[in-house]
Amino acid sequence: MTEPTTTPQIPATAPKRYPVDDTRPAPEAESSESGFNPIAVFYRRWPLLAVGLAIGGVIAAFIHLTAVPAYQSSAQVSVSKKRTDVVQVNDARVAVLEDYVAVQVTLIKSESIRKAAAIELRKHKLNQPLPQTDDNRAAAGSLLGGLQVSRDKDSSAAGGGGSGVLLLSYRGGDSADTRVILEAIIKAYTDALYAKSDQATSDKIVTLNKTLDVIQKDRQKAAEEKYKQQAELRKITPEDVLAIRTRVTSFKDKLYTLQLDLTEVSEQLKLIADAGTDPASRRVVLAQLTAQTKFEPTGSTVNPASPGTDQAVRALEAQRAELSNVLGKDHERMKALDAQITYLKDELRRRNPAGKPDTLDDLGAYELRAELKKRTTGIQIKQLTDGLKDDEDKLQKVGGLQNQIEALADRVQQFDRDIARLEGDLSSTKATVGSGGYTAEQITPPADGGRVAPVLFTSILTGLMIGLVLGVGAIALAEWTDRSFRSPADIRRRLGLAVIGHIPSIRAKLKADPTAPDGLDPMLVAAVRPKSIEAEAYRGVRTQLYFSTQGQGHTVIQVTSPNPGDGKSTLAANLAISIAQSGKRVVLVDCDMRKPRVHALFKIAKGAIGLAGVITGKLPTGQAIQRSAIENLDLLPCGPRPANPAELLTSPELPRVLTELRAAYDFVVVDTPPLLAVSDPTVVAPRADGVILVFRMTKAARPAAERAREQLAAIGANCLGVVVNGYTDVSSGYASYSYGAGGGYRYADYQYADQYAYGDRTAADDES
Repeated sequence: MTEPTTTPQIPATAPKRYPVDDTRPAPEAESSESGFNPIAVFYRRWPLLAVGLAIGGVIAAFIHLTAVPAYQSSAQVSVSKKRTDVVQVNDARVAVLEDYVAVQVTLIKSESIRKAAAIELRKHKLNQPLPQTDDNRAAAGSLLGGLQVSRDKDSSAAGGGGSGVLLLSYRGGDSADTRVILEAIIKAYTDALYAKSDQATSDKIVTLNKTLDVIQKDRQKAAEEKYKQQAELRKITPEDVLAIRTRVTSFKDKLYTLQLDLTEVSEQLKLIADAGTDPASRRVVLAQLTAQTKFEPTGSTVNPASPGTDQAVRALEAQRAELSNVLGKDHERMKALDAQITYLKDELRRRNPAGKPDTLDDLGAYELRAELKKRTTGIQIKQLTDGLKDDEDKLQKVGGLQNQIEALADRVQQFDRDIARLEGDLSSTKATVGSGGYTAEQITPPADGGRVAPVLFTSILTGLMIGLVLGVGAIALAEWTDRSFRSPADIRRRLGLAVIGHIPSIRAKLKADPTAPDGLDPMLVAAVRPKSIEAEAYRGVRTQLYFSTQGQGHTVIQVTSPNPGDGKSTLAANLAISIAQSGKRVVLVDCDMRKPRVHALFKIAKGAIGLAGVITGKLPTGQAIQRSAIENLDLLPCGPRPANPAELLTSPELPRVLTELRAAYDFVVVDTPPLLAVSDPTVVAPRADGVILVFRMTKAARPAAERAREQLAAIGANCLGVVVNGYTDVSSGYASYSYGAGGGYRYADYQYADQYAYGDRTAADDES
């Protein structure tokens, strides 16, 4: 392309830069889209699972083909009591002894049976001989490894009595040997069954006799001690201890009642004494006493009108005469009446010594009766107290003896029950002596063993499990080591930036549009093939850019990437073309002074003028700008690559140049080197109004993008968003896409910083 003859007028002073919004989008909360999704993981990593299952299948085939064959022979043996007329004892302890099937299982697996079977097998020629030892211990151990004995599930044998069926099986490496070995084991068991049973019966009889002797001796000792204690008790008292205890309880109740009566009478006498000789007071006291007393004194006293004291004496004497015929003169009640009559006569003589008529009033008669009751109650209390003391002394002496006698009686009864039980056991056991005890009969004889291992299904299942573990482990390892982004939400969450565009892989070999300008690189699809989906994707980025800048003009937009090969130059050029196609005046500035690409994309002469010359002051800005074949789009290439690009970009001239360009154009698109390769982009970013970060979805895209975002945030750059470059699904106008390993993105070769800074770069290095 020929250089333009005219250049835009660059004002001497640029307008003041408009304020830039420094706010950053806050990291979004992780959505369900970015969380762990097993279905999505399986969709991404299913080849690993398939490889694991394939390996498991190979392992299953290897296990099945290399496993040693195993054969198993089985037989059923019915074991039952030989004697059926033995008396059964309904006792739980006897029922435990009657579970003979469990005993037989232990007997068959015992070392003695296996040794006897090994001796029998020496007579047979086995395909796989048993170990040769003098004591047959090794051969017996070998038999135990393949022998299985259990109670047949279909057997009707129960816990006590009845017949039981045993299931015997032997597993070995030869079909015929398993049958021969199992027959030898059954024969050895049958031969030993009678001897073992009789020996066990004899041992049990001896044990029962010893136990019975011990219990009988203990019972005799307890009985003798009981008789001794009873004799000692009779020496102390012939009465029964229970009768004495009953009497003591009765005496205590009576004594308590008498003490209450004595207290009541004493209070009454005190009240009478306090009344004095005043007739009115004595009548009041008499009324109070007659209202609360338990006896009526007026019937046995006399008042001044009718001498009644003698009548009271005669009444008591008449009562005594009536009761003497029934109770006898020595009865306690008769003695009490005699005492009352004597006391009453003595009291009358004391109060009336001259024998004059009785002049006592009613209260005096009541007092006389109260004193009589107090005296007789005192006598009764003394008698009860003496009797209670005697009985309590007896109980103290005989109480301990009685407790010992009762405990000994309980022991004697327990010994009697134990003796009866043991005698029953002994009788039942003796009835089986000499009968052999049990008999064994083969229900199903052994046959040549059938093959039981290896089982194809088991081998396949084992292989599948191993393959599944390997596949899941490989998927887990791949997920753990995968450092790519999963989804747009994942990008927003980790970088805190919006995804403003997805650029598909550019199909550079497709035919250009006939109306497109000539002399442009095929990578400039926005101009070469404006109707393609790639061009539409760049127009989508342009739309997002307009929204980000809120329609303001004179904006400087920097385009950079984390690593070389991410397609930043192609994005910057196509974005500038798209903006120019919308009617905006745009200038594309190539600030990548290490590997400039703008002149190659637009195929203009590299020349001796460019941004480097403007910064060094060799020429003004307007003379370095070149027209492009695109309307409204100008170019400011790098020019000859300088030896000190970092120093040029940090000079005060770069802000001046950007200010002039901002004043002359609606948009200034600046192509800068990768952030992680060199430090040049961090010098330009603070001077730009917005930064667009572009990267390819490689396996290491996430850490690289995160470090790049951190560098931009550290210098306070206004990052407008992220453009994801290079997805391959172009089957529709707005192609679907997937992220991560196995997705639709094409991986570019990773260029390291030293290669970028000092190596040569061609057009192929920056293909999208």
